[in-house]
Amino acid sequence: MLKYPVYLILSLMLFLGNQTAVAQTTQEYQELKREIESLKQGQAGLKKDLQEIKKLIQGIKQPAAQGGGDEFKEAIIDIRGAPIRGDKKAKLVFIEFTDYQ
Repeated sequence: MLKYPVYLILSLMLFLGNQTAVAQTTQEYQELKREIESLKQGQAGLKKDLQEIKKLIQGIKQPAAQGGGDEFKEAIIDIRGAPIRGDKKAKLVFIEFTDYQ
């Protein structure tokens, strides 16, 4: 006789506990869904910004290919009368190192 009330109580506890878990997962699911939508919007904004940056970079590179400042140019600098050391006929080479960090 004692078995049946115990089974009934256990069944009720299991049923009520399960509903609470389902309600929490539904709420968590909705929050996750909102967060995913927010992330998608942020990603779309980043994608738009990246496209604008690409256009700006392409605009900078094109004039250089058409005879702009990125090609090598030989320059002759007159140093007559300036104090020098070493051979007077030595060639001088300027090298520019840049660091973008």
